[in-house]
Amino acid sequence: MSDFNQSKYINDFIKDKYDTFKVQVPKGEKARIDEHRKAQGYKSLNAYVNDLIKRDMEQNATSIKNSNNAIIGNSGSIHME
Repeated sequence: MSDFNQSKYINDFIKDKYDTFKVQVPKGEKARIDEHRKAQGYKSLNAYVNDLIKRDMEQNATSIKNSNNAIIGNSGSIHME
């Protein structure tokens, strides 16, 4: 038998390539949010949240740039009710 552990490989890859964080919402809101993201055509809750964050950051980005012309700061916030 092979000693290859696919689950460990995938978990190690994710740890190496991605940052993760936990979001807490009031009880019952996760289901509402999940239904909304499905109605918007997103394949996953992760894709929906990433897109919301990306759009918010792009919309609120300032022109603070480093010597390589990369944005190093931004202003703005994500508002959730």
